[in-house]
Amino acid sequence: MSLINHTFRILAVILITLPLGAYADSWSCSRGNDVREIHIELTTSSPVPCHVVYKKQTEGVEDKILWSANNDDTYCEEKAQGLIAKLESFGWVCAETINEEQDTATGSEPQ
Repeated sequence: MSLINHTFRILAVILITLPLGAYADSWSCSRGNDVREIHIELTTSSPVPCHVVYKKQTEGVEDKILWSANNDDTYCEEKAQGLIAKLESFGWVCAETINEEQDTATGSEPQ
């Protein structure tokens, strides 16, 4: 019983120390054979400046930067979540994905 209590204490400390501002940065939405992607792109290790990029992967359309922010560190996340909600209301199925592109904040490939 003591080991279980100790384990729960450790888990509680870990959960408390996790950053509260953590969020996803990439989603893939599909409907039928169409796939659309939403990415929050950062140019530094900070949440701003940021861009919300919309990609229509299967439709032969150029990628578009829909929104950008230089000061508000919640703006891009809020806009991306709003777009996801809108797509889902139209019947799209969206899921968080791992961004396979180069990490522009660190200049390195993802591990």
